[in-house]
Amino acid sequence: MVQEDADMILQTQNSSVLFSKMTCIGLSSYDTEDASFPYWFLENVHTLEELIVEQSCFKKIFCDKGEISEKTRTHIKTLTLSALPELQHICEEGFQIDPVLEFLECLNVFSCPSLTNLMPSSVTLNHLTQLEIIKCNGLKYIFTTPTARSLDKLILLKIEDCNSLEEIITGVENVDIAFISLQILKLECLPRIIKFCSSKCFMKFPLLENVIVRECPRMKTFSTGSTSTPILQKVKIAENNPKWLWKGNLNDTIYNMFKDKVCLFTTLLLVQQYNDLGFYFLLFSLDE
Repeated sequence: MVQEDADMILQTQNSSVLFSKMTCIGLSSYDTEDASFPYWFLENVHTLEELIVEQSCFKKIFCDKGEISEKTRTHIKTLTLSALPELQHICEEGFQIDPVLEFLECLNVFSCPSLTNLMPSSVTLNHLTQLEIIKCNGLKYIFTTPTARSLDKLILLKIEDCNSLEEIITGVENVDIAFISLQILKLECLPRIIKFCSSKCFMKFPLLENVIVRECPRMKTFSTGSTSTPILQKVKIAENNPKWLWKGNLNDTIYNMFKDKVCLFTTLLLVQQYNDLGFYFLLFSLDE
């Protein structure tokens, strides 16, 4: 729904009856500078499972300040945020996760360049199974250590085209982090990422079997600490490319990929220098 239609419907006197069986709502085109997400309407949509917010100027989405009764039964399972250029917070730092998101299973965040952190640093996402983040250039990391340790049900993690991202997990060292359900990990077009986790942590991925690492030129190794991936046997360089690499473990494989990129870059540089030198010789000969 665009803003005009949404405002009219959401403020209807009998909106609770109107929304009594609705499971999915999409909001779009709230494009004024002072646009404010109509958070209060969630109290009337107890059956809501999926929320899509796109092409709007909201600076924040969830900011529970007593606008919703504690008795609300609204629990969103799928949240998609797309083309929100002004969005700074999904949930503001200093707050626990909004009760509406307590049972969130799927989170998609696309083209939100002003977003600097995905969630407050202490948030737990115990029910999250899928996370996709694409073209969010304000993010430098995705999870803090406490949040990462809560992701017991995460199956798919895809991060793509985030130009400022330096690592996936940031936080304290010397802790165990176990992604006990993660099966698919895709890291693509991340020019500044150095490691999945720079803190010295012991990381476990008991079910991880599908890994894609593409166009991550600064990534020398996967993690500073030890990493366990007992069933992983290959790392692909693209979704539809049959080529894959494996050097016994994930850290060594990523390092080998980095060395191959350095060798390729060095070769291309030498070829370019040779071609330039040949061109200068040609010019010198013509001058004579």
